[in-house]
Amino acid sequence: MAKESILKRIETGERARLIPVTTARQKELAAVSALLAVFRIVPDYAKAMLDEVGAPVTKRARLTAMTEVCFKKPKQSRQTLPRPDGLLVVDTSRREWTALVEAKIKNEELKAEQLERYLDLAREVGADALITISNQFASVPSHHPVKVDGKKTRSIDLYHFSWLSLLSNAQLLAESDSVKDREQAIVLQELIRFLDHDQSGVQPFDRMGSQWKDICAKVQNAETLRKNDPIVEAAITDWHQLCRYLALTLSTHIGKRVAIVMGRKHKNNPKARVEDHINTLMTRYRLADDFTIPNTASDIHLEADLRRRTISLSMRLGPPGDKKRPTAAVNWLTRQLRDKKTDNLLITCHWPRRIEATTLNFNDAVQFPDDLIPEGVSELPTALEVKRVVDLAGKFRGAKTMVELTQTAFVEFYRQVGQNLTPWVAPPPKYKKRQPDPDQMATNEERRDFPVREEDEPR
Repeated sequence: MAKESILKRIETGERARLIPVTTARQKELAAVSALLAVFRIVPDYAKAMLDEVGAPVTKRARLTAMTEVCFKKPKQSRQTLPRPDGLLVVDTSRREWTALVEAKIKNEELKAEQLERYLDLAREVGADALITISNQFASVPSHHPVKVDGKKTRSIDLYHFSWLSLLSNAQLLAESDSVKDREQAIVLQELIRFLDHDQSGVQPFDRMGSQWKDICAKVQNAETLRKNDPIVEAAITDWHQLCRYLALTLSTHIGKRVAIVMGRKHKNNPKARVEDHINTLMTRYRLADDFTIPNTASDIHLEADLRRRTISLSMRLGPPGDKKRPTAAVNWLTRQLRDKKTDNLLITCHWPRRIEATTLNFNDAVQFPDDLIPEGVSELPTALEVKRVVDLAGKFRGAKTMVELTQTAFVEFYRQVGQNLTPWVAPPPKYKKRQPDPDQMATNEERRDFPVREEDEPR
């Protein structure tokens, strides 16, 4: 028996309007209405976002978007049902996928208690998911920034978009010129203009949490970190939000999607990712992630060292396959960056077997590449690494300065290094003129000298 459409359970609701009529205090409602209306008007944008939450958005699917939805109260219940900010219904004719939408703007944050009420409502009305939107960040939509009771999400999926991710994806889509319909392209640009405006309520990630300075102090005072200490998990949450923010901001500048590298284990299990980061923090006092950027020579590795109060950025490349001498491999790498700004850059060669890695600053590596080659080594390094270490000193523990300086270092490293490095690619094979076989040449000479009989002549 087919499931009853969720639309039949609505008591009141408003179709999502591109230009909603709201009061000055209803900026949140205005933002949600405009966003959901653009989902309905620009299918490519809806697909780009909703594919990330498992919605079956196809060319034939029909998308319904509503705001301020009130559902009919069950007869046996006396409680008033909560009213979500929005509702999305994707109807493929074969199935109906539905999601409640709850949003916050400016500095307002989502709370676990409120989300659990909406998860209960989603189960009550038969929705498939709850999508939240705020200025909080999630590495991927399925990694929610707010921890809720696991029982609530057994039958209802919980996803999260930051407003900045919605803006970034709209910008990437607009710059790709894949929206061919002129009116749709104009509508998408208007959404970008709206979300990018100072008064929209969309805010960047501009500071670490209130407990960031506390964990920095503990590490620098050599105090023991405990796995169940709330400030440890808070530091991981801050780090994940910072990395997502860096990926989104760089995406908007280069017009390509920048993503945090995650294996299947971490992508499917956010708790496992948090636990692995906690273990790294407790054993090495470091936080680290890799970023993948289309067509770059390698991923960019970002690492924060709480003990040394530094952040480092690096890229590791394989050696060129057409070189024989190790110094030639070093020169191949440094030649790519010689006319760039190379302040505070280090070049490291990683060697086979158990030979210790060697490091020089960039200028010395250019002038004295032999100094990077260990005595008695004639083979190529297994990898060449370009690295920049930034000492933040006392600014490392600053909630705001940590974000500002990390963002600056990340962008500058990409501008000066990341976009200028290219991996070695084997050259195409050269055309060689085929030399005649000497034996065949001799046979041909004999045939010319041998008299041709009448019966041997071709007919």
